[in-house]
Parts: sequence; structure tokens; C-alpha cells
Amino acid sequence: MTEKAPLPTVMSRDGEDRITDFFARHGGPGRIGEQEGDEELHTRGWSEVYAADGHRLRCEWSRAGDKTFMNFSEISPEK
Repeated sequence: MTEKAPLPTVMSRDGEDRITDFFARHGGPGRIGEQEGDEELHTRGWSEVYAADGHRLRCEWSRAGDKTFMNFSEISPEK
């Protein structure tokens, strides 16, 4: 098993709001999320939270110097 890269240490207020809104629209939280990232430099990765209805909210993140960039996308359940 590979070591997982940590999430950014400070989640933006916008990120917290997106997760709250996501759960409100999709029936609340579901199973525990997953995360993965580069193994050595810890400069990029992703994490997901799952809603009760099977939707996923993915946050892809990367670091450049002292800045962290996040991109959110919603993924529908596989049928």
C-alpha cells in the first residue's frame, strides 16, 4: 500500500461551504472519503467525500510554494 499525501492543512472557508452545500443537496454524509496524492513531494493530490445518495465531491489540490490551489467537482454515482 502506498503512503497517502496529506490534505492541505488549512481548508478554505469556501471548501467547507461547498461540502456543507453538497451534503444538503444529496441527503447528508455517506461513507468515509478517500484521498491520494504524490508519494514523495506532497505537492498534489485529491480527496473525496461521499453523500448518502452515492454522489462524490472531489477536491483536487496542488501546492506551489506557499499557495494551495483547490478544484472541486461533483461526480454522479456509477450506474
